[in-house]
Amino acid sequence: LELTKREYTMHDHNTMLKDFIQSNEGKLKKLQDDAKIAQDAFDDAVKYFGENPKTTPPSVFFPVFVRFVKAYKQAEEENELRKKQEQALMEKLMEQEALMEQQDQKSPSHKSKRQQQELIAELRRRQVKDNRHVYEGKDGAIEDIITALKKNNITKFPNVHSRVRISSSTAVVEDSQSWQASLFTWLPPLSLCQAAGGRCG
Repeated sequence: LELTKREYTMHDHNTMLKDFIQSNEGKLKKLQDDAKIAQDAFDDAVKYFGENPKTTPPSVFFPVFVRFVKAYKQAEEENELRKKQEQALMEKLMEQEALMEQQDQKSPSHKSKRQQQELIAELRRRQVKDNRHVYEGKDGAIEDIITALKKNNITKFPNVHSRVRISSSTAVVEDSQSWQASLFTWLPPLSLCQAAGGRCG
């Protein structure tokens, strides 16, 4: 349009140039204003993403978004495909598990093996329970022995009683002391503390 204007200044009698300038000068002004708005918007967008508008032209800036959108869509498709594969695998595993359960119910050998495993587990639970009762009973027996020793009621024990019959009073004291020493050597540390009257360090 600028060239047309210069040409018109040299040939002002040319009506065609005059009409062209008058009909397109307003359109050119609007295009220039729109281009200025677009450039300002582009500069703001580039600055928003931390880039320099002078070193990042549109030919470099916009392809970044194109690649990002393409990679995002591809990731969505891959995630959807992976989800479908996992669901199909889960359904297949559930079908296999149900089939194996049906075979176990129909097969006597599998059923017998399962019953044996349940029986073994039950016996182990009972054994643990019985061992706990035996341990508690032993603790009670030790308590009775310690109580008898505290009261010097040694005649309640058969071995000592037989020695009382055949020995003198001096021999009884020696035998009882020896028997007590051997007993305290056999008892666990907890019972020794109890024998001392419950005073343990």
